[in-house]
Amino acid sequence: MTLPFDALFRHSPNAYMVLDRELHFLDANDAYELLTGLQRDQLIGRHLFDLFPGDVNDDGTSQAAVLRRSLERALQTGERDTLALVEYTINTETVDGTVSDVRFWSATHTPVRDTAGNVTAVMQHTMDVTEVHRLREAVRRAREATGVTQDQLQTGVLLRAAEVQRDNVRLSARLSFLDDLFDKAPGFMAVLRAPDYVFEIANEAYEALVGRTGFVGLPLREVLPEIDGQGFYQLLDRVRETGEPFVGRGVAATLRDAHGMERTRFVDFVYQPVPGADGAVDAVFVQGSDVTDRETALAASRESEARFRTIADLVPQMIWSTRADGFHDYYNQRWYDFTGVPLGSNDGETWAGMFHPDDQAGAWSRWRQSLATGEPYQVEYRLRDRTGAYQWVLGRALPVRDAGGAIVRWMGTCTEIDDLKRAQEMLERSEAALREADRQKDQFLATLAHELRNPLAPIVTAVQLLRMAPDREATVRQAAEIIDRQTVHMRSLVEDLIDVSRVTRGLTALQRRHVRLSDVIASAVEQTESVVHRNGHTLLLGDAVTNVVLDADPVRLTQVLTNLLTNAAKYTPAGGTITLSTTVEDGDAVVRLHDTGVGMDADLLARVFDLFAQADATPERHYGGLGIGLSLARSLAQLHGGSLTASSPGPGLGSTFELRVPAVPAVADARA
Repeated sequence: MTLPFDALFRHSPNAYMVLDRELHFLDANDAYELLTGLQRDQLIGRHLFDLFPGDVNDDGTSQAAVLRRSLERALQTGERDTLALVEYTINTETVDGTVSDVRFWSATHTPVRDTAGNVTAVMQHTMDVTEVHRLREAVRRAREATGVTQDQLQTGVLLRAAEVQRDNVRLSARLSFLDDLFDKAPGFMAVLRAPDYVFEIANEAYEALVGRTGFVGLPLREVLPEIDGQGFYQLLDRVRETGEPFVGRGVAATLRDAHGMERTRFVDFVYQPVPGADGAVDAVFVQGSDVTDRETALAASRESEARFRTIADLVPQMIWSTRADGFHDYYNQRWYDFTGVPLGSNDGETWAGMFHPDDQAGAWSRWRQSLATGEPYQVEYRLRDRTGAYQWVLGRALPVRDAGGAIVRWMGTCTEIDDLKRAQEMLERSEAALREADRQKDQFLATLAHELRNPLAPIVTAVQLLRMAPDREATVRQAAEIIDRQTVHMRSLVEDLIDVSRVTRGLTALQRRHVRLSDVIASAVEQTESVVHRNGHTLLLGDAVTNVVLDADPVRLTQVLTNLLTNAAKYTPAGGTITLSTTVEDGDAVVRLHDTGVGMDADLLARVFDLFAQADATPERHYGGLGIGLSLARSLAQLHGGSLTASSPGPGLGSTFELRVPAVPAVADARA
C-alpha cells in the first residue's frame, strides 16, 4: 500500500513493516530491509512466516506462535500490542547453505484503519535488542558475582522498552496528522492501484466531486461507470505505461450524482505515476481541483465577447479598442471594410499611418493627452479608405475603468462624416457667396445712386436756364440738348438693368435669324465710335473675316460687342489702342478684343463677369457704370450657344476678351 506519508515511512531510522489481515507483507521501509537483510521486492506479497518461520525455544514454545498471537491481538482488538522481548531465529540463505542466527527483538504492533474505521492491516515497529539482551545476561552473571538484584536489571530493560513505545506513539500521531491533512485537503486526491485502478484511498473533496462515498477497495469502472468513453481510462493507461505524469486543464467530466442525474464538472488535475519496488508503475496518484466556476465564468466571458463582436460587426460605425497604454488590439469588421487593410495589420501604433499626413500630428497629440489625463478623446481627421482616398471621420474614445477607478481599456469609434464635412464646406461657400452678393448689392446700390445722380445735376441746371431765359432760343436749345443727352444716358442705365434682370430670370427670348458677323461688328463700332474717339483711342480692326454667317439675334449680339468696346474704352487710359480681330476656329466665329488698358489681377479676373464687379469699388471712381455690362454680355453670349472669356497678364498690361459664337456651317469657311 502506497500511503501519503510514504517518504516519512520509507526513510525513518526505525524499522517498520505493514502486514494485511492474512499476514502478507504490504510494505517495508529501508531500515527494515537493512535489519532483515531482505529487499522490499523480496518481501511484498509474501507471508510473514514463510519468510521468517522462527524456531522452537529451549522450553518447547514456538517463536512464531508468540509473534502470531501479538499480531492477531492487534488486528482483533484494534489496540496496540507490544512484545518487549521476543527470541526469534532468522535463517539466511548463503552459498554455504542456511545460516541460522538467533536474535532478540522488541516489537510494537499498531492496527491500521481504513476511512470507514475498519482495521485492514497492522504495522510492526521492530528493534533488534540482541546486544541489549546479551548485555543483560552479562549483567545478570555479573550480578550473581557482585550481588546486583534482578529488579535493577529488569528496570534497565523496561526503560528501553518504554523508549521504543514513545517512538511508536510519536509515529502514530504523525501518521494520524498526515491522514487528517490528506482527508481535509481542499483539492481532491485519491490513489488508484493498477492495473484495474482500485481505489486505495480517497479524500472528502474527491467524494464531493463524484457524489459517492464508501468506494475504497472498488475499481474505478465500478465506482464511476459514466466516465467510460470520456478518455480518462486511456490517460491512466498512458501514465502507467510511460511512467510520465499527465496534467489536464479545464477538462470536462460528465458524472452522475447519487440520484443518477448527470452533471458536467470541469477539473484541473494531475495523474502522477507511483512506481513499485521493481520500478514499474503500480499505482496512480490523482490530485486536482474542481474549476467548474472558473470555466463557467470563462465560457460566459467568451459568449459575451462573441455577442459583443457580433454586435460590433453589425453597426455601421468603425469600432476599436486599446489597452490602458493605448496599444490598439481590436477593430471591428467595418474598420477592415472601410480601410481595406488585412486583419490585424493595424494593431499597435500602425493605425496612425492611415491618417492624412496633415492630420497625424494633431490626432496624435490629442490621443496622448487623453492617455495621460483620462479625458475623453474626440477629434476630426481624414482617414484613408480602401481606394486610397481620404475621407473625414469623427474619432471618439472613452476610458473603461475598474472598481478602483483605474483605466483598464479604451473603447473608441470612428464615424464617417465626409458627406457632412463637404456639406458644411458647401454651406460655408454658399454663406461666403451670399455675403459677397450682399456686398455687391450694397455696392451696386451705391453705384446706381451715383450714376443716377450724375445726369440729374445737368438736367436741374438746364431747367434753371429755361426758367431764367425762356425766350432765348439758344439757351432753350442748349438746355434741351443737355436734358436729351442725360435722359438718354439714364435710359441706357435703366435698359441695362431691365436686360440683366430678364436674362438672369430666363425671360429673354432671342430673335434669331441669319446675320453676317461683319454687319454686327460694323454696327457695334458705329455705336461706340464717339466714346472711342472722345478718349483719344485708336481702334484697329484686324484681319476681318467676311461672309461668316451666324444664326443669332443681331440686336443682342451687337449689344455684346458694344459692351465690350465700351468697356475697353472706359478702362483704357487716353491715347490707348483697342484691337478687334475675327477668325473661324472649330466651326465657331471668334472675335478677340484686346486693349492696352489698366489690365486685371487674378482676383478681379476670377470675378470680372460677376454682377456689379468693377476694378474700383468706390463710388468716386472715374470709370462710371453699374458693373453689369460684362455679366450681361456673357449671359447673352451663352444664350447664343457661345462663350465669353477674359484674360490679362496683370495690372497695367491690358486685357483680352474672346467671344465665340457657332457659325452657320455652309458659309463658315468663306474668307475675303
